[in-house]
Amino acid sequence: MRGFLAFILLSPFLFPLQYQKLTLRIYSSSDWTVVRFASRRIALCSRMKPDYPGLRLLPDAVLLNQPLGQSRKISMEVYFYGGRAQEKLIVEKGYVGEVVVEFSSPLGRVKIKNDLHQGTINRKVFEVSFPDEEFSRDEYFPLSPRVLSFYYPWYGTPYGPSGRWIHWDLCGHKPWEGDLASAHTPLLGPYDSRDPAVIRQHILWAKMGGIDGFVLPCFGKDNSSWEGIRAFVKAAKQEGFPYALSFPFPDYPGLLSPEEGVSVVKEALRVFSSPLYIRVQGKPLVFFYASNALSRSFWRRFFRLLRSSGMEVFSMGNYTDPSYGEIFDGGYFYLPIFLRESSREIQSEYFTWLRALGKLLGKPYFFPVFPGFEKTACGRGLAIPRGKGKTLTNLIPLIISLSPQWLLDSTFNEWHEGTEFEPSREYGFYYLELLYSISQEFKANAQIRR
Repeated sequence: MRGFLAFILLSPFLFPLQYQKLTLRIYSSSDWTVVRFASRRIALCSRMKPDYPGLRLLPDAVLLNQPLGQSRKISMEVYFYGGRAQEKLIVEKGYVGEVVVEFSSPLGRVKIKNDLHQGTINRKVFEVSFPDEEFSRDEYFPLSPRVLSFYYPWYGTPYGPSGRWIHWDLCGHKPWEGDLASAHTPLLGPYDSRDPAVIRQHILWAKMGGIDGFVLPCFGKDNSSWEGIRAFVKAAKQEGFPYALSFPFPDYPGLLSPEEGVSVVKEALRVFSSPLYIRVQGKPLVFFYASNALSRSFWRRFFRLLRSSGMEVFSMGNYTDPSYGEIFDGGYFYLPIFLRESSREIQSEYFTWLRALGKLLGKPYFFPVFPGFEKTACGRGLAIPRGKGKTLTNLIPLIISLSPQWLLDSTFNEWHEGTEFEPSREYGFYYLELLYSISQEFKANAQIRR
C-alpha cells in the first residue's frame, strides 16, 4: 500500500475542475435518440422541461426513448467539464423521424441535425465548436474521514434466535448438508444475524479492519431483516459502534409509492434511532440504493412528503445519472460491477464524474472498495475474481486520488455475491488485514488534505 501519497499529491484530479454551463435543447421525432460526447463529460443536468421519464443521462451521453410516432422537445441546463475546444459529437437515432440538437449560452449557439434514414441505426458524427465560457468551482463539503461498511443482518439458522434457515438456503441450496448459498464459507460457519455473540464478533472484526460504522440495508417491517437490525442496534449500543440505514426501494416487493417509502423510512428511523446513529449536519444519514431505478418525480415527491411530515434526513443517492444530482444531499457508488475489472479507463471516467458532481454542488461523494464479485451461489452472471487482492489494491489508488470524504466497503458480509471482507475459511483474515491498511492510508491522506 505504500506509494499512495506520491500518487495522490501528483494527481490532476485534486486541482479545481473547469466547468461550462450551457442550455441543451433536443427535438426528436424518432423512437430513440443518443447524443454522445467524445471528450466532454456531463457533471450535472438541471431545470429539465419537461421532466420526461424516457430521458436518461450518462456522464458522456443523453438517451431518449419514446413511443413510435411521437415527437418531443426537451430543454435542460447542463454543466460540462473537460473537453476540447473542437468537440466530436455523435448523434444516433432510429429509422424514423429526425433529431435536432442545440447548445446555447450568452456567448453563442451550436445547432446540428440528424435526418438520416439508412437503416435501423442512423449515425452522424459532427465536429463542432462549443461557446467558450468556463468557470472553476472546487467546493468542499467538510466531513471528518470515515470508513463505513455495508452490513447485511438477514441470515438465520434453526439453532439460532431466528429458528429457521434464512438466506443460507436461497436458490435451492441445502445448508443442513453443508451446501450454503454463498460464494465462500464464513469462518464462523453459517450464523444467525440475531445472535448477540455473532454481532459482537462482527463489530470486533470491523474495528480490526479500520471500519468506523456499518450501513444496514432495511427492507421494511415485514422482512426478516427487520429483527436482525433490531438485534444489531441493541448490540451496537453495548459496543459503542456507529451505524446508519440504507433503503433499497427498488428491491421491495410490489410497486412502492412515495407515500409508502416515507412511511417505511419514518418507522425505521423511529424504531432504530439512538445516539450512535450516524448524523451529518444534525440529520440522520440515510442511503438510498439504486436510486435511478426510480423516477426523478418519485424522489422529488418522496422528499417533499418526508419534509412536510417533519422529518429531515441527509440523503445519499446511488445513481449514475447526472439529472439526479440536485435531488440528493450526496452521491455514492455501491458496487460498480458494471464497470468491469479490466475497464480502468471507464472506472476512472465514472469516479471522476462523481467527484466533479460533488465538487460542483459542494456535496459529499463516497466511493466503494470491494475485494471482488462472485455471484456463483445464485446464478452464474458477471464475476470479478479477487486475484489474490489485486482487484482491491488496483482500485484503491484511483479512488483515493479523487479525494472522497468517506470510503464505503462493499461489503462486510454479502456472502451470496462474494463481496465480503468478513473472515472466511478460504481467505482467513487476509482481506480484513488488507482493509485495515487501506483504511489507515485513506485517513492519513485525508488529514493531509484537510
